[in-house]
Amino acid sequence: MWSQNSDIELKISALGASACVDLFGAYGLDLELGKSSRMQSDERLLSGSIGFVGRRLRGSCLLAAGEKPLSLSCPEQNGALRDWVGELTNQFVGRLKTKLLSRGIEVFVTTPIVLAGVHIEPLPRSRMEPFVFQSSAGEIMAWIEVETEEAFVFGSEHPTGSGLEGDILVL
Repeated sequence: MWSQNSDIELKISALGASACVDLFGAYGLDLELGKSSRMQSDERLLSGSIGFVGRRLRGSCLLAAGEKPLSLSCPEQNGALRDWVGELTNQFVGRLKTKLLSRGIEVFVTTPIVLAGVHIEPLPRSRMEPFVFQSSAGEIMAWIEVETEEAFVFGSEHPTGSGLEGDILVL
């Protein structure tokens, strides 16, 4: 039976927040955790969503931002932001996947779905709120929802490697 476990969800969400900061930092955009759990902008937001599943664990991730932070982080000048937000979402979940794998948790991910709209926000099953990050270019929201089976165990980090981008982790 699948259920929400707030302790596990908090731990995995913290890994996701770290993954988001690392991701945008790799593209020259520094993020700081904002005070609000909701984006305050009325601008059109682009968002990507990806699901993931593993043994005794499943969930989804959402990444949303306005055009300015996405454009500034895009390595290709005048790149297609639709493609870029999908790629960022894929890299965001990939970084989370690496952090989970270093704890012995293997997950498989879906392809990203890209959406646009104003006031995009998740409708969570639990009380978990999205992370809203502030940057010099505007706000970025990252949200992770996780369900686990009762027998799921969140392991400690294995010293199998640094878990950096491009590393191969073997358990």
